[in-house]
Amino acid sequence: MSNVAVFRNYLQSRDIYMEEVQEESGGVFFRTRQGFDNGGSVVIVAAFNELQDIVDLQILGLASITNPLKKESVHNLLNELNFNYRFSKFLEVEGNISAQYSIHLGDKVLDAEFLMDTLLMLLRSAEENYPKFMKLQWA
Repeated sequence: MSNVAVFRNYLQSRDIYMEEVQEESGGVFFRTRQGFDNGGSVVIVAAFNELQDIVDLQILGLASITNPLKKESVHNLLNELNFNYRFSKFLEVEGNISAQYSIHLGDKVLDAEFLMDTLLMLLRSAEENYPKFMKLQWA
């Protein structure tokens, strides 16, 4: 059974809905929207490459800070967070803030429970730091 099928079956067995998208490159990703208790919302993604030996977990839409005068402050915050978090990595691309973590599976069969736990860990770290990004965005 493919790693995508293992993850799909896990989601179905837990009644968790994530949209499944087949990419032209052969990769497959699952995504869903998740709201934060403090008002924000993000898109959660689990993306399998075409060989299904790497899974990129992403939290997209954490913030959008495009003011060039805030770029240094954003990068200082990202550096601080990336220093303090062992697994979650926060990124800025064209002002869009996201969090990510990659898992190399090699030829192993996916442990879907571990993948979901890791995705939830990434989501929690994003939610914990959401107020810091909002403070920068709206300051």
